[in-house]
Amino acid sequence: MALLLKKEKTEIDKLREALMTGVSYMIPVIVAGGMMLAFGSLFETLTGVDLKESNSLVAQLINDLKTFGLYGLTLLFPVIAAFVGFGLAGKPAIAPGLIAGMLARDMQMGFLGALLGGLMVGYLVRWMLANIKLPKEFRSLLPMVIIPLIGSAIILFVMKYIVGYPLIALNTGLENWLVGMSGGNKVVMAAVLGAMVGFDLGGPINKAAITVSLGLFAQGIFEPVTASHIAIMIAPFGIGLSTIFAKQYYSKELQENGRAALMMSCVGISEGAIPFILANPALIIINTIGSAISAAMVIMFDSIVQAPAAGILALILSSHFFLYFISIATGVAFVAVCTTVLMKRQFNKQATDAEDQQQVAKSA
Repeated sequence: MALLLKKEKTEIDKLREALMTGVSYMIPVIVAGGMMLAFGSLFETLTGVDLKESNSLVAQLINDLKTFGLYGLTLLFPVIAAFVGFGLAGKPAIAPGLIAGMLARDMQMGFLGALLGGLMVGYLVRWMLANIKLPKEFRSLLPMVIIPLIGSAIILFVMKYIVGYPLIALNTGLENWLVGMSGGNKVVMAAVLGAMVGFDLGGPINKAAITVSLGLFAQGIFEPVTASHIAIMIAPFGIGLSTIFAKQYYSKELQENGRAALMMSCVGISEGAIPFILANPALIIINTIGSAISAAMVIMFDSIVQAPAAGILALILSSHFFLYFISIATGVAFVAVCTTVLMKRQFNKQATDAEDQQQVAKSA
């Protein structure tokens, strides 16, 4: 008689759980840092006060709040790397993951670089735990000394010399390509810039688009900076709306992060969307398309912002308020609807898998 055994987790299941572990630890950091930064930026936008130059006690306190928020967002990269690694290999992966995340931040590799670092840490530490055999009296040295020292060194060298420099070269190449496009079709270039901004939310591709836009802005060319800065809003705002109108498909943590993402979007901070991408990487495609749509529309409508501003301030400063708003609304609606469909499918699949596992457990 055949026995029904409990379904074993596949490597894909373990990878998915590791990503969700990284998300669960990262969300409080993003909410704390992002909300403080968003509140400070919103105060500065609405009042017009230069927080750094003002001698007012209130302005100094609000400026401190912005600084504290930046501390929180700075921790985003080491937290992602450390706890994705932790999800794959347990506590011994935390130290190498934290250090790998800091390298990803310092080399401007973005959250994708930090995520890659966390995955490499997790798999390397798992291999070391399984294959390095020590006498019983020295086993405590493996997680306390050998893995933090040797594991960190291996991952850091791989990230810097094998992963890091190609990403930096890609960043430089993208900048040169965009500069070469600047004299061509403005709508096409706007769509490309918007797609790049929406792709990795603060990573090297995003940075290339922003850098080129600001460089052309300094030359008196305002279309690129208008396109890239409207794109910053689209992913976090669209996903945030989805968590409100279709909250049944999101965990409590992601619902809370959705509200924070909305607030961050209003002041031009895109990192609020990152936890959702880790929860479902297919959102990268949706964010890229939605951001490209808004960026192309705002240039097609000739609703230009002659300032390096994003969020509510850009909307206020645009040459055609209504057309700028329509451009935002179109991209946001696309992201919100597609995100809801995608998260609904994921929710239903997880529910089905859970039911199947329960049936297997009952039959065993």
